[in-house]
Amino acid sequence: MPLPLINDYKAAIANAKRRFATLDVRPHLDARCSPVFLAGNFAGVFRMVTGEGEHLAVKCFTREVSDLPRRYAAVAKFCQTGQCPYVVPLHYHPAEVFVTSSVAPHADYAVVTMPWVEGRGLGATAQILCQRENAPALAGLTRAWGRLCLDLLQRGVAHGDLKHDNVLVGQDGALKLIDYDSMYLPDLKGLPSTMLGGVNFQHPRREVRHFHAAIDHFSMLVILLSLRALTFQPELMKRHHNGENLILTKSDFTQPDSSNLLRQWAASPDFHIRDWTEHLIKAAKAPMIRITAMEAILKSAVKIEAAPAKPPVKRLFSFFP
Repeated sequence: MPLPLINDYKAAIANAKRRFATLDVRPHLDARCSPVFLAGNFAGVFRMVTGEGEHLAVKCFTREVSDLPRRYAAVAKFCQTGQCPYVVPLHYHPAEVFVTSSVAPHADYAVVTMPWVEGRGLGATAQILCQRENAPALAGLTRAWGRLCLDLLQRGVAHGDLKHDNVLVGQDGALKLIDYDSMYLPDLKGLPSTMLGGVNFQHPRREVRHFHAAIDHFSMLVILLSLRALTFQPELMKRHHNGENLILTKSDFTQPDSSNLLRQWAASPDFHIRDWTEHLIKAAKAPMIRITAMEAILKSAVKIEAAPAKPPVKRLFSFFP
């Protein structure tokens, strides 16, 4: 079934009174008195204010997502009871907002709500730190990213679309993931992916059939390696960041042997950059999207400092009779 356009939702939200079945909300307006919203591939997210004055994110879908109620029931359960510090509690509301549309039936449509999270995107945060050439803070951001990824890995869950603007950095430095449309959870095993994620972060061979706990591996490593490289070469952000990536792009993954960045990093004085670059090149060429060394990589990432790392010392054991 076709869904309303973002402008249809915008018109409904602008006249929110009596449009919502259960929610008592009004739109947060910008300087032009228009509803504040963010538009994505599958939905628009509106900033709303409840009757109690709390700010709420209301997600309205513009493209059909297969098994939407089942997916969001599982995601809501995980976000509310999983005690994961990197996700935000949410609720799925079927048939919640009444919308009149020129392309879809006039009807009540489902929305997802969660608290409005204040923060700056991971990409914007990295850009500011690079402008300031703040290596210690970039190293801290890399450690924080490593902890987040390790947490997901050890829980056996995956976000499904890890990229620079799906991660928010709070004023306290805490990271939060947003946009859970393609999240994998054990309860959803057997379903296909709803999307393949941003091409500048995903394995070049990722397909819809890939929907399991390892679908984040490649994007985890792309972001990790990028942040580590920026720690020592902050000028790379200005040269290579285009708004849709951090510094690497799809062409670096489809043709890793021709990538100037990967070639340069393979000879970096920092052991982690060399090691992670080797893993990324190997993964990009592999037919499988799983990276077997991902947990070990992340465990090394949570300990890094803002100085070039040397290779780990191999211990020699002597055995005496």
